[in-house]
Amino acid sequence: MSNKYRIRDRSPMNSSWVWKKKLARFLVAACFIGTLFIFFGPFSHDTSIEEVIVQTAPSENITVTAHVGCEPDFDVLERLEVKKLSQYVRREVVAVESSNSVPLIQTLDTPLFDRESASKAAPNPTEVLQNDCSIPSSISLQVSRPPQHVDASHFDFGVATNVDRLSDSLDAFAHWAGHTRARIFALVEPDDRIPEVLAKAEQLGVNLIVTHSGEEYQTKYFSLVAHLAENLGEETRWSCIIDDDTFFLSMSALIEAFEKYDHTQQMYVGGVSESVAQIGLFGLMGFGGAGVFLSRPLVERLSEPEVYEACQQSGQQLGYTGDRRISLCVYQYSDAHLTIDHRLRQLDFRGDATGFFEAVRPLPLSVHHWKSWFNADMAKLSKVGEICGETCLLGKWRFSDGWTLTNGFSISKYSSEISPDDTSMELTWVGDHGASLEAFMHELGPLREKDSGKIAYLLVDSVVDEDSVRQWYIHRDSEKGDQIMELIWRRQ
Repeated sequence: MSNKYRIRDRSPMNSSWVWKKKLARFLVAACFIGTLFIFFGPFSHDTSIEEVIVQTAPSENITVTAHVGCEPDFDVLERLEVKKLSQYVRREVVAVESSNSVPLIQTLDTPLFDRESASKAAPNPTEVLQNDCSIPSSISLQVSRPPQHVDASHFDFGVATNVDRLSDSLDAFAHWAGHTRARIFALVEPDDRIPEVLAKAEQLGVNLIVTHSGEEYQTKYFSLVAHLAENLGEETRWSCIIDDDTFFLSMSALIEAFEKYDHTQQMYVGGVSESVAQIGLFGLMGFGGAGVFLSRPLVERLSEPEVYEACQQSGQQLGYTGDRRISLCVYQYSDAHLTIDHRLRQLDFRGDATGFFEAVRPLPLSVHHWKSWFNADMAKLSKVGEICGETCLLGKWRFSDGWTLTNGFSISKYSSEISPDDTSMELTWVGDHGASLEAFMHELGPLREKDSGKIAYLLVDSVVDEDSVRQWYIHRDSEKGDQIMELIWRRQ
């Protein structure tokens, strides 16, 4: 007999052995049941629970933990670059148009994530659709009635870029310029792929005109002044110079904002940097990423040959950026001064820009740096506009379980409750050149400190699917697994 087995004395003299054995079995059983409860009990965002892998898709190399409790679409998970999944919740959102203006943030008495509470409101609360990860009850959200038609034929836009970046920008351009009669003039280096880019623009409804230019970038940027003047149309009131990552959230809002400016006079309209350090470095000017707007009389003045040549040459000699050359040319050769529109946003932020986008503020007219200094895919963000209109972008709804939806950007829960009347902006980003909190207050105040305990799901993808728009918000966690909330937007 193997040495690892021993014969125990079971005589009455050792009767305590039986009791000890029963106790040991009881403890083992209790531990087993407790383990099952921990692993398979309801998942909580506020509880740290050791994960258990219950599914594996070898071809995609994706693991799914026991917390998921349903069969996710592995093709979707692969596209979303999910390697480990610990939660998947899907919910339908019904966009209800309101004849009245909606507030900047709306408070709801229904939870967003609480499956049990939401199921009680469903027609048949016993049918929890675990097979497709869905919460049965839909959410009705009030949205403003979108404009029926937008005519922006009095706006011309100019951009200096290359073919690759221009092609990548077209999906974003389509949101604000598609089917609006606005013209976009692009100066790019000669390239055989330009016909492909023009075909894509036409398919998206973007009125794109491409001209070859082999000039250095800053020179090419300032050349847009003369190029736009040369191509003024009968209806043109405003010529706007943009970067290829300038994004306008609402063309109708942009048109409305510029109705207060006198386009018959020499007008120079733009947005300054949010950072005092950037203004100190580049000067008080309209920063190019926010959009530099020149009225027709002003662009005609700056394009006069002697004025244009003097400004271009001095800018080249001093090594100035294109937008700075424009500002100095305006100040030196016209009667115009910078008119600051505080909704034109340069967004000189690095890293985490969630504080800006989640703030309870009016919708910005433009944003910049969204695919370079920080990551906020505006083309994907804007997809939901197909259902609820451009005015619902970044709309905010606060749910009874403490979660706040910033439409197209994030789903967040703060570590401490914030009043719906609080308009302060969370300072989540990092500024260049030693910019501190005070450096941003001139444009963005009031500000508040970063909430280190906040939990955030960020938009990763959004697609138009027939008569709906699907959004995927993800809270990344490489150790415990990613958590996903999918929202499916439909019209009422």
